[in-house]
Amino acid sequence: MDIIDDIKANKKEIINCINKRGFVREHNFWFYCNQQNNYSKIFFLKFDNNCGIFAIRYESGTWELIGEVIAPEKKRLELFNNFLNYTLNKKKDKKAFVFVPEKFHNNVSSMLKNSDKYRITGKPTVYYTPIFSMKKWDESLKGKEGKKLRYIKNKFLKSHNVEIIPSKEIDEKKLRDIVNKWRKLRPKAERTYYTDFYLNFIKNGFEGTDIARTVIIDNEPCTITAGWKIPNTKNYYSAIGLYNYKYDGLGEIANIDDLNEIKNKKYKYADFGDSSESLLQFKKKFNPDYIYKTYWFHIVKK
Repeated sequence: MDIIDDIKANKKEIINCINKRGFVREHNFWFYCNQQNNYSKIFFLKFDNNCGIFAIRYESGTWELIGEVIAPEKKRLELFNNFLNYTLNKKKDKKAFVFVPEKFHNNVSSMLKNSDKYRITGKPTVYYTPIFSMKKWDESLKGKEGKKLRYIKNKFLKSHNVEIIPSKEIDEKKLRDIVNKWRKLRPKAERTYYTDFYLNFIKNGFEGTDIARTVIIDNEPCTITAGWKIPNTKNYYSAIGLYNYKYDGLGEIANIDDLNEIKNKKYKYADFGDSSESLLQFKKKFNPDYIYKTYWFHIVKK
C-alpha cells in the first residue's frame, strides 16, 4: 500500500483508478478534492491493480473513509482492514469515521465482530437515500401523483419571474451568498460537514460536475443543484441541492428542474443523497422509486 498525499500531482493515476474500478457516487476526483479544508488533509491509499481508498485525516486525529473501497467486491473488506491497520494501528490515531450503504456496513460489522483489534463505537446513525427512476419521472407532472407539485410549480411561476441558467455563469459572490443563507437554517452537523465542500465547488468553478444549475427568482440567484455521473453506471448523483429559503416552493422548483435535466441527459436513475427522516419527507414529494439506508459510524481500537 502506498500513501499518496500530493493528490494533484497524482491526478491522472487516481482518475484512472476511478475510471476502471469506481462504482459509487463518491468516486469522483473533484468531490474528493473539495473535501479538504484548513483543518483536514486528503490522502489516497493506493493498492495494486488500480485499487484504492479515498481518505481524509482531521486535525482531531479522526480519519474518514470517503465512499466505499475502490476495488472488486471480493477485495473490499481486505483493503478496508488495511486502512484500519494503517490509520489506527500504525499511525495510532483516535478513530475512523465511515459512512457506507447498508450492505457494506453489514459486512464490516460482521468482520469486526471477529476482530481482536477493532470495534464499532455505539449505534450507527442511519440516513435514507431516495433513488428516482428517470423512466418513471414525468416532466409534465400529469395525473394524481404530480398534482401537488404541479400546483406548486404553476403558482410559483405565476408569482415570480423565473430563469434557470448554468451556475458557472453566475458571479461567485452571489453563489457564496446562497450557501451562507442556506447554512443559517440547517442543523449544526450539516453546516459543519457540507459548508466548506459547497464553497470549494463554487471556488473551483464546479469542475467535475456534469450538471450545475441555478434558479434565478426576480433577478436574484436563489438555488444551486449540481452533480455527476456515477462511474461505470448509467446513473447520476445529485450531490448539491441547496437554496436560500427566501420563497415558499423554492425547493420544489429547484428539484423539479434538477430531475427534468437529469432525465434530459438520459440517465437511468438519480441518487438524491443521504437524508435525515425530516429531509426524506420532503424528497418523497417527488415519488422516489426506492430508498436505501446509509450508515454513519466510528471504529476504534479495542
